[in-house]
Amino acid sequence: MKYEEVDAHLIGVFSDFAMDEIDEGLPFCVAGSFARYLLDKHKSGSIDTLVLAGKFIEELYAYEDERMHNLATIGYLEAIQTVWSSNSVDPEEMVKYLGDESRKQWIELNILWRNQQ
Repeated sequence: MKYEEVDAHLIGVFSDFAMDEIDEGLPFCVAGSFARYLLDKHKSGSIDTLVLAGKFIEELYAYEDERMHNLATIGYLEAIQTVWSSNSVDPEEMVKYLGDESRKQWIELNILWRNQQ
C-alpha cells in the first residue's frame, strides 16, 4: 500500500466509516474523523471494530515509509488520545487493542506530552 492509498484502504476495511467530504485528500484530518468514529464504537461496546482499528494502525508501521509512520503516530494515535480525552473518555482504553509498535509509539506520545506540560 502507498501513502496515497491509506484513506481508500481505511474505507475499505471500515465500510460504515463515513469520511467527512471536507477531509478528502487530507489524511491527518481523516485520522481525526476516524478517532471520533472509534470513540462512538467504544461507547457502543463494538470491541471487534476497536480490535480491527488496532490492526489497521499497526499495519501502517509495517511499511518502510516515514510518512506512513507519521500518519500512524501523529495522525491516528494522537487523534485518538486527543479526541477521546476531550470527550471525557480515557484514551488508554484503546491501548489494549494496539500492536507492539503502536503501543511503543503511544508511550512515546505520552512521554512527549508529559514533557511539554
